[in-house]
Amino acid sequence: MKRIFLVSCFTLFTLFSFGQEFLKGKDLSQIKAAQFSEAEIAQIGKELKANQMTLEQAEPLALAKGMSATEFNQLKVRLQSNGAVPTEVKEEQKKPAGTTQEGSVLAAKNAVVFGSELFTSKSLSFEPNQNMPTPPNYVLGPGDQLDINVYGVQQFGYSGTISKNGTINIPNIGEVFLSGLAFEAAKNKLQKQIGRIYSSLAGNGSKLSVSVSNYRTILVTIIGAQQSGNYRLSSMSSVYNALHVAGGPSDIGSYRKIELIRNNKIIRTIDLYRFLTKGDQSDNVSLTDNDMIRIPSYEARVTLEGEIKRPGIFEMVAGENLNQVISYASGFTENAYKNRILVKQKTISELKITDLNEMTYASYLPKAGDMISVDKILDRYENRVQIKGAVFRPGEYSLPANGTMTIKDLLKKADGVTENVFLEKASLIRQKENLTKEYISFSLQSALNGDEAANMTLQKEDVVVVFYNQQLLDSYKLYIDGEVRKPGDYTYVSGMSLYDLLLEAEFFTDLAASDVTIFRNKKDIVYDANDKEKIITFNLTIDPKNPEQASSFLLEPQDQVVVRRIVTFETPQMVSVTGEIFYPGGYAISKKDERVLDFITRAGGTSSEADKEAINVIRNQLVIPIDWKLMSKEPNSSSNLIIEAGDNIFIPNKKSTVLISGGVMFNTEVPYRKGKNAKYYIKNAGGAAEKGWMKKVYVVHANGSASASSSVFGIRKYPKVFAGSKIIVPEKPEKTKASTGEIVGIASVLASLAGILLAVFK
Repeated sequence: MKRIFLVSCFTLFTLFSFGQEFLKGKDLSQIKAAQFSEAEIAQIGKELKANQMTLEQAEPLALAKGMSATEFNQLKVRLQSNGAVPTEVKEEQKKPAGTTQEGSVLAAKNAVVFGSELFTSKSLSFEPNQNMPTPPNYVLGPGDQLDINVYGVQQFGYSGTISKNGTINIPNIGEVFLSGLAFEAAKNKLQKQIGRIYSSLAGNGSKLSVSVSNYRTILVTIIGAQQSGNYRLSSMSSVYNALHVAGGPSDIGSYRKIELIRNNKIIRTIDLYRFLTKGDQSDNVSLTDNDMIRIPSYEARVTLEGEIKRPGIFEMVAGENLNQVISYASGFTENAYKNRILVKQKTISELKITDLNEMTYASYLPKAGDMISVDKILDRYENRVQIKGAVFRPGEYSLPANGTMTIKDLLKKADGVTENVFLEKASLIRQKENLTKEYISFSLQSALNGDEAANMTLQKEDVVVVFYNQQLLDSYKLYIDGEVRKPGDYTYVSGMSLYDLLLEAEFFTDLAASDVTIFRNKKDIVYDANDKEKIITFNLTIDPKNPEQASSFLLEPQDQVVVRRIVTFETPQMVSVTGEIFYPGGYAISKKDERVLDFITRAGGTSSEADKEAINVIRNQLVIPIDWKLMSKEPNSSSNLIIEAGDNIFIPNKKSTVLISGGVMFNTEVPYRKGKNAKYYIKNAGGAAEKGWMKKVYVVHANGSASASSSVFGIRKYPKVFAGSKIIVPEKPEKTKASTGEIVGIASVLASLAGILLAVFK
């Protein structure tokens, strides 16, 4: 038992170590996906999940560590088929477990640092295009694979790799030293060397084609990045590609002073802001073997917030002024108040603020930690007046820049007052200097006549309110419902009669009765608590063929008219009788409780070919079986179904076969033999198939009823079969087996339990 426990622990430790090795990014060039066991695949999946990393995120990291694309694709297929790792990280999993509050704030802060989007976007990678022609200045080295072809009068083809010694061994030519040569120079050298054997190259009878089919990998060291380390990249890679693979600068890394070190010398200082603000890719230089990219910590960062097009955190270099920082943020928004910018600064012991205006932007040099806030313009107008109410064009209007505007001038701008205006009174709402409001009433008629007292001079933010004449505004409705062609509500007009309303509703329908009811609100001037009646009802008799009788009844506002329907009128409800019947077709239900037998009798009875035992009723696409024998003996029984509108009574013809389908060797139709059960017919269909479930065999009879097999004391009893029946053998449900991951998990639990038991009983 102890030995088993130790072996289990050793296996788990080995798998865990392998998963850690994969994620920590050691040399993956020798890894073969086919050599992994299912347990190792499951462990890799667990490690990827523990690091909140998807397969898409792991791919560039694995390729950078030397793993070939073919091997990673094979590993990806195995991980996905095993279900060991998801293709996406859920939102709640994106925050690493155990992250401290300080670390969370720092990560959130870094997310808005200008330039960080270069390394968080999945659609941007700066990956070199290896399908493009080899650049003439590309320097060859050991590991580059060349395709060399001579075509024309003479033909020759060879594909080889430059050796560690820097040479390529070409058949019939010998070794040619190419390492360290630019591609164009190497091509010229090969032209001369190969031309010694293939003489047609010198006379242009043949041509030489040279291309790099597979680029070598180079080792690049990146420090100060989100994922610092040694990376194996394509020799076509550039600085931006290497930075993207490493996740970009760390949370405290600089975006402005990234150093490219070659042979222990800084050969270039990279400023990513040149690319972000101007599209300048001059810093995106090609890398060579053993290059180092060092990202130092930033020297100064400032924060821009408020009415800025791109708020965020911006890195500063010595000598940059506020104008340059604002340009990095793409300038101000349209609502920015540019004449005052508030700067919060950190001193040695406390904070202080500084106000800047447009004249001081160029002279102010931001300091580390500055928080620069741009406020918005005030939400008010310097020259606005408004007019509301009974004018043709209410809304906002501007005061003239030079001169004044009176109430009469504003009414003229609004195209005058409407016909239903109240001329006796209007209001002017004026805002005082203390921002309170006062209401000034004036005669609208006097203002229109130019009276100086009423026609006041307007100030900014004045609001003129012109009232409607309420007596002219009042409008009432009438309502009509029931058997008229256009029921609904209609506008009341003084003196309107019931005939007028019927005329608007396009008179009566064919189903209208002569009974017309009008409901009217009771309008009492004096309130009577004992009077419980609130509605007055008028019952009229109007001949639908002579609606002019209604012209004598005058309507009042809010009256509701209801035209009743003929009591005895009903649309015929139809039933169809089909199949082996003498007179098939449609029949109307003549009384409410008509049954199946009544309709069969009305249709002339069944023919000699009818299978009475198979009669059924189809209702709403569902089949209702009918027991003919019981229905004939007891006409009032439930089997003699009461028919509903839309039912179809179907009388099929006689059949002499039985259909067998489902989990049998051969779906077929077998001649009916009286007295034989379902098992006999299944045997005639070749017997049950491998997935056939004999315990669940059931029979659907010709009339739509069904019978299932049963078991009594372990003896299987199959249902009776009649002519026209269908025997159905269902298939057994598939059993799901435990996955490899589940088995590994169970084994881990058992090993842990074994360790506990060993410790208890030791």
